Amino acid sequence: MAGKSVSYKVVVKTGDKKRAGTDANVRVILHDDKGQKTKAAKLDNFLRDDFERGQIDKFTVKDVVDLDEIHQIELWRDDAGMYSDWFCDYVEVTINKKKQDFIFPIYRWIRPEFHYFIQHLDTFLPQDDPHKDQRDMDLEDIRLKYQYTQRVPGLPCQVCQIAFSEFPR
Repeated sequence: MAGKSVSYKVVVKTGDKKRAGTDANVRVILHDDKGQKTKAAKLDNFLRDDFERGQIDKFTVKDVVDLDEIHQIELWRDDAGMYSDWFCDYVEVTINKKKQDFIFPIYRWIRPEFHYFIQHLDTFLPQDDPHKDQRDMDLEDIRLKYQYTQRVPGLPCQVCQIAFSEFPR
């Protein structure tokens, strides 16, 4: 029943990209489909270097409201630490008392201080996405990253600038 205090297991997979790990503080709020949510929980294992490249980290979120199901998560990071960039692959939340798992695919760079709302299994057509602002922001980043120019008239367009790390191996 909603309202009681319970614990959740939160598993976070950091991407295996160059500079994907972070030293920033990462927080999460769990939401159900009835509008209830937990308080913000800092994901941190004491004396452990969490969120390193390619690493899977496990956390216990304790003493928070009992949600029947996890409908969405709210995930964000701050800009603390020398290396605060972070690429998150996914978050998996388990309701410990029910042994029920909820998967939240992220597969993106997490901006500092921006609250990402990720739905369980997060599969939406663009016109049905409940968080269009996030999708628009991601698309604008891609537009800025891959701007095209035509250097020689009559020849195909080319990417204006591309980082060496973006080239296929």
